[in-house]
Amino acid sequence: MKAYTKGFTLIELLVVICIIAILAGMIMPLYSNFLKKAKVVKALAGAKGLETAFKSYLDMYKFWPTAWADGEIKDDIFKTLRGDNPQGIAFYEFANYTNHPGMDQTTAWDPWSIPDDPIRGPWRAYRVMFDKNYDNKIDALPNVYRSVVVYSVGANSQDEQGDGDDDTSWK
Repeated sequence: MKAYTKGFTLIELLVVICIIAILAGMIMPLYSNFLKKAKVVKALAGAKGLETAFKSYLDMYKFWPTAWADGEIKDDIFKTLRGDNPQGIAFYEFANYTNHPGMDQTTAWDPWSIPDDPIRGPWRAYRVMFDKNYDNKIDALPNVYRSVVVYSVGANSQDEQGDGDDDTSWK
């Protein structure tokens, strides 16, 4: 009589490898969706946090600085929120900011930025719009009643002022 050794046959190993490949194929699309959703949540949290910082500034000083214009959060706005203001109060602690060697300003980058990728990644800053006439309405956005709004341009990098895939603080 012939003694059999314990082990797997080639067919059994191929079946297990095929099952693992099928499961990996099902999980990978879900993983990329989870990463995209995580960036959206991070962008929304950043936009809400910046909006709160701007409202705290307005509450403290009762006015917007005249140098602040609607657009990207950079230079003067950025430095003021970090603590370069009359009372030295830091209204926001930036986790994702830099003074990139190729750029002449300091900017708050949103999660869609790909800093070191010259092909896929333009640097993308959070955008802001102010209620400069203090009527609690953003003139550029119909039916948005706030003193300030902040948004991220999203994955497509198109500034649609809150439309499209923009991640906004007011929706």
